Amino acid sequence: MKKGLQLKLVIMFVLLVISVLLITGIFQLSNLMRTYQESFSAQISQVVEGPFARAVVTAIEDGKDIENVFLEYSRDIALSKYRSCYILNAKDGSVIASSDKDGQTVAKTPNIIHAMTKSRGDKMSFNTSFVDYAEYISGSGNSGYIIYIIDRDMSLGRLVKSMLGILFQSLGLGILISLILGFIFSRTITTPIKQLTRQAEEFSKGNFGVRLKAASKDEIGELIEGFNYMGDVMTAAIDESSAEKNKAEAIMENVTSGIIAFNTKQEIIHINTAAKKMLGISEEEIKNIRFDEFFGARASDICMAEFVYLPDRTKVEEINYGMRHIKVSFTPFRMDDEKIFGIVCVFDDFTEQFNLNEARQNFVAEVSHELKTPLTTIRTYSETLLYGYADDKEMTESFLNTIISETDKMTAMVKNLLILSKMDAQKGVMNNEVFSLDELLRGLAQQFSLEAENQNKTLTYTRLNEMPEIYADKLKLERVIKNIISNAMKYSDDKGVIKIFAGCLNNEVYFKVEDNGYGIPEEDLPHVFERFYRVNKDRARESGGTGLGLAIAKEIVEGHGGTIKIESTLGEFTRVTVRLPISGAQNEE
Repeated sequence: MKKGLQLKLVIMFVLLVISVLLITGIFQLSNLMRTYQESFSAQISQVVEGPFARAVVTAIEDGKDIENVFLEYSRDIALSKYRSCYILNAKDGSVIASSDKDGQTVAKTPNIIHAMTKSRGDKMSFNTSFVDYAEYISGSGNSGYIIYIIDRDMSLGRLVKSMLGILFQSLGLGILISLILGFIFSRTITTPIKQLTRQAEEFSKGNFGVRLKAASKDEIGELIEGFNYMGDVMTAAIDESSAEKNKAEAIMENVTSGIIAFNTKQEIIHINTAAKKMLGISEEEIKNIRFDEFFGARASDICMAEFVYLPDRTKVEEINYGMRHIKVSFTPFRMDDEKIFGIVCVFDDFTEQFNLNEARQNFVAEVSHELKTPLTTIRTYSETLLYGYADDKEMTESFLNTIISETDKMTAMVKNLLILSKMDAQKGVMNNEVFSLDELLRGLAQQFSLEAENQNKTLTYTRLNEMPEIYADKLKLERVIKNIISNAMKYSDDKGVIKIFAGCLNNEVYFKVEDNGYGIPEEDLPHVFERFYRVNKDRARESGGTGLGLAIAKEIVEGHGGTIKIESTLGEFTRVTVRLPISGAQNEE
């Protein structure tokens, strides 16, 4: 152990002795100087308060020689070469007369300044080599004077120096004695602390068997006994911790899923990283989680009691954790042969499998529903023609047109389903080429403008700025553009206006298709890209919509690294915006 503590104790002891001696010396010196000042002030005030003050005023105001007054009272004031008397003007402190022939001026001491306020100045300053006294006396009218007496006798200074010498000698002797006593005193404290430090170092190395013998029954002895007891406790704790570590390691090695172990107090004693990530549990939340509260909010039939009182019980439950679907296995574990110590919970996230299964079921249901309606219509109309209206040419023609229309709808649906199936099977496969999106949009706009005229609608195309060529699958993007323009025309009234804009911005090309048609309700906007989702099913069926066009468009656009967005206000407008990167075309060139 370093000698830092022992040195500090010695220094503290020496400083304490020095402080005591200094305080005592300063107190004694202060008393001596105060006694001298009081004696001086008492002597002078007795003279000044007597006829001397009146004699001074009379001499000044009658124009008499004031030196005679100084001579008359020199014995009473004890004037000498060290002690002088001044008569000052109370207004500005200027010298009117002086017992010292050379004393034409005098410094304004605190006592003079005090007397100028018509008070007595008899205070002593400890940082000067003189004592002084100032007394205000009033004259005739508003005139006032100050009797100022200053004593520059150095006997006081010599006495102070003598006392300071004695004080420093005492300090030196006190420091020497305190050093000796300090080292002796510090050893009684530092020796057992050194032993405790060595014991602590052994503890840090894992050696908890070291024991010390207390040499005394004081606080130091109690501290040594406390360290010995701590060694016993730490030995037991290390053994228990080792068993816990082996148990936790065995659990962690056997599974790769999320794991949380609870004790019978329902507190978390182990949690692995997978469980933290899966359940979104932070380090701060771990200490506040309790078993019943955690699972009770997600599965009402799970509680700690059933595992404690039925020790052989195991359980598997499926819970919903936010948007996740998780399977949880509950297994009690013991620290000995009889007592249940807690429960190990193993979490398996099967959200993806659940969503895939649900999507598959929904997909089959949607396809079945969408195919059932036209098939029912075809069968009904066919049976009607077969058994009743074959001779009615006009009715037969109407029914056959309906059958053809329903067949076209099924053909379009099957075609779209085949496209989606192919895209799912060949995800990421693109037949890319370099081409001009501007030319593609311009050609498609001309193609659809004829159809728009037939429907009494207007379709326009505007290029907002220069557009570079892009590197993409032209046929797939053509399908996207056709689908979006077709939707704009289907869901707009007569005399509707469809506007197409295109341009380049921030290393992307974009195009927008906007119509002033029916619009989309706000609550339907998040779902428009879902398969088979249609905002108005009746209108969609009438226009031949399958609910797959936008889903296909989204797959194609995102497959090119782009984005597609729909904005709409019900009854006012709908705007579809597609953005595509152009970096691929530049790299190809």
